[in-house]
Amino acid sequence: MTDSDPFADLGETLEDPGEESPSADSTTGESQSSVSETDQPTDPMTDTAFSYEAAQQRPFYARASTIDDFDSWLNYELERELNERGYQNIVVREMTDALLRTVVEEDLVEDVAQRFESARSDTSETESE
Repeated sequence: MTDSDPFADLGETLEDPGEESPSADSTTGESQSSVSETDQPTDPMTDTAFSYEAAQQRPFYARASTIDDFDSWLNYELERELNERGYQNIVVREMTDALLRTVVEEDLVEDVAQRFESARSDTSETESE
């Protein structure tokens, strides 16, 4: 550990010594654990689609009001809908993953571009007043 990075060894301290660390697949760059997740039966109504370790956290930069609206929608609309469909153990990473896949797979480029343009137009109109 160097003095310039006090968190350099953080990953080492978080690993469970009794657990084998995942190895990276040299062809895809994805990590694989020594025990396959498919070896054990899962229940889609209670078990998450992917582990926390399989997720990649990314920062999103948006206005506070947009983030507040998103959080409310995620927690009160989407989570409630999933709960009504019988799902349990609903985690944010799965809802966010589904949302991002929807934007990409449904080809919402036009919709997103229109929202982008609208925000730019609104900003330029308020600045010129």
